Amino acid sequence: MTASFAKRYRDSRHRLLVDMHIPDWDAGFLENYDPAVIAQAARKAGADGVMLYFQSHVGLCYWPTRTGVCHTATRDRDLAGEALAALRADGLPVCAYYSVNFNNRAWIDNPDWRLQPAAAATVGILPRERYGIVCLNAEGYRAFVQSQIAEICTYDVDALFFDMMWWNGVCRCPSCVSRYAREHDGAAIPSVVDWSDPAWTRFQAARERWLAEWTIELRDWVKAEKPEADVYHNFALAVSNWTRGISIASVAGHDFLGGDFYGDRAEQLLITRLMLNLSPNRPPEFMTTVATSLVEHTRLRPVPEMETKALAAAASNAAFLAICAVDPDGRLDDGAVDRIRAGFSAAADFSRSADAPVEDVGLYFSDLSRFNPAVGPIPLEAAPAGSIPDYPHFDALAGACRALQRAHIPFGVLSAANIGELRRWPVIVLPNAIRMSEAECAAFRAYVAEGGRLYASRDTSLYDVHGGPRQNPGLGDLFGCRRTGAFDGRLVYVIDRRPDGAARPVAHWRSPDARTGTATVRAEDAETLAVIGLPYGHPAGGTVGDTHWSSIHSSPPWTTTDTPAILRRAVGSGMTIYSAADIEAVQSPDQEALFISLIRDLMPGPERVAVETHPSVWMTAFSRRDHDLLISLLAYPAEFPALPVPSARVRVKVPEGMVCAGVNSVPDGACPAWSNEGGRITFEAGPLEPFRQFEVCFAAGKP
Repeated sequence: MTASFAKRYRDSRHRLLVDMHIPDWDAGFLENYDPAVIAQAARKAGADGVMLYFQSHVGLCYWPTRTGVCHTATRDRDLAGEALAALRADGLPVCAYYSVNFNNRAWIDNPDWRLQPAAAATVGILPRERYGIVCLNAEGYRAFVQSQIAEICTYDVDALFFDMMWWNGVCRCPSCVSRYAREHDGAAIPSVVDWSDPAWTRFQAARERWLAEWTIELRDWVKAEKPEADVYHNFALAVSNWTRGISIASVAGHDFLGGDFYGDRAEQLLITRLMLNLSPNRPPEFMTTVATSLVEHTRLRPVPEMETKALAAAASNAAFLAICAVDPDGRLDDGAVDRIRAGFSAAADFSRSADAPVEDVGLYFSDLSRFNPAVGPIPLEAAPAGSIPDYPHFDALAGACRALQRAHIPFGVLSAANIGELRRWPVIVLPNAIRMSEAECAAFRAYVAEGGRLYASRDTSLYDVHGGPRQNPGLGDLFGCRRTGAFDGRLVYVIDRRPDGAARPVAHWRSPDARTGTATVRAEDAETLAVIGLPYGHPAGGTVGDTHWSSIHSSPPWTTTDTPAILRRAVGSGMTIYSAADIEAVQSPDQEALFISLIRDLMPGPERVAVETHPSVWMTAFSRRDHDLLISLLAYPAEFPALPVPSARVRVKVPEGMVCAGVNSVPDGACPAWSNEGGRITFEAGPLEPFRQFEVCFAAGKP
């Protein structure tokens, strides 16, 4: 069935999803459910798009399926169809929800479809024992899903969302074993996780490829039935560790990116910036619950938190989807809907379309670096089974995000999908990007040679994709140094030699699992900006019975070495700064200040947009109509309620050959006083309680 839509789901900004993961073994389950309640909740919340459950993790269908099993509450009714009709009568675009891989009914009825994880798999804080997870490689299951998609596509929806698009551990079911052997000359699934072993890296690449192909196949099945429909999959574990098998290649199966996220503001900051540059179409979608987490039902987020999350999405040019779970008997909590309405209302006037983000610095997310080389080799049965981002590259990436946000330097997050457009970013950061391909290394060499500025830290490019480590990091020649090893011991000190550098030695600790640490390098063709200092007795920790320490509580610096800590090198018309310590990975004022000073040293000129205000404020800027800017300032505190930020002084660079035509506050159109000095306009944007947005317009002319 085809349909024409006045407004597409992909263009909506405030989306509602009513969770319905309800079984049917009790007659009271969903007995009070009225499909019209979905439309009523959407109207009350002020949603302009709705995601509607056609099926759930339980595996039961809410439409009269011929291929699956209906929820008994449907009886002779079409609950999905009735809710859809009510929503369409209100003119709302609708996305159909379908759970793949997580399907209790299919797991119970088809034992040969079941996932067989090598290690005890987990699903974070969720009760793993409740979930029946099937394997995407089971041919019978794939055929079943295709038949279900064909049925859903007969409905008047204009988008489909596939949930749970990842591996829940390394599967060793017969389907996986036979597929791997068939595709790799009879090879067996490796029994050891070893990132220096080509056999393991080849198998992990196969897991990632299988998942990417699954996302693409699902999309193709939908398009074959409903060509005009948009398709996307849950991208929630975009930066998870290696176990989930997600890769940038899977984005080819999405028409736009979106997913559900339940972390803190740091997670929202990172993921929205990543999806913004990775999504095939904009806006990407940021999804979260009105409850404080998925395991909570009655404990709701405070209203200011819902408002701030919605405003953060608007400031990042992302759609905001709020999740509200139905009660087991089918009723919906009016108080939860009220809180969603508060979030939508707070952002209603600020969800404006924009063009390219203003990003003076690009942080590189390396999806090849989702592992910790210090962990292993380990038997597959003992491998980590969770999805938390417990790898060194993530610590450095998240830390760099945090530092740049607090310094209000415009930045974005890029990935291998952006490798052909590196010149968009005047400065690029490789935050301990441990594993890089030869193609990536070549791209970054060319970027620097053509005038790009590059910061890299610690073990960047040490591992190759076939089973490293390399003899020397792949970009070692670009940094002008040779890696000789890594520092043991608890900590080293970075001693800045720059005249305007850090006045005090910066202590850099080696974490017990080596997620932070310091490489040892020898300079070959680079300027030394900082050297390593060592505590007395290094690398020994010192005990009551020895003399390998100098102060009983701490380990102060004692010896200043000639070993480089930070190197700078001019390459062609570009420049690199390499830090042997992953200073950006540590949440400390000293490390943060040192990292930001190095980034500012690399920047070829002042930021296009700069703000002087409290560190908790998020600043984002987007271009509009080529030269105009849309600038958002959001006070996003670590705890709620937020205190007002009284002042925010904004400075904007005037494009060459243009003059400022005005500064207008959104949405009221008020014009704050502004001045023009030295090719930069300045205006006061505070107070922030908690959000303000401004449009800065330019016109051709001479200053």
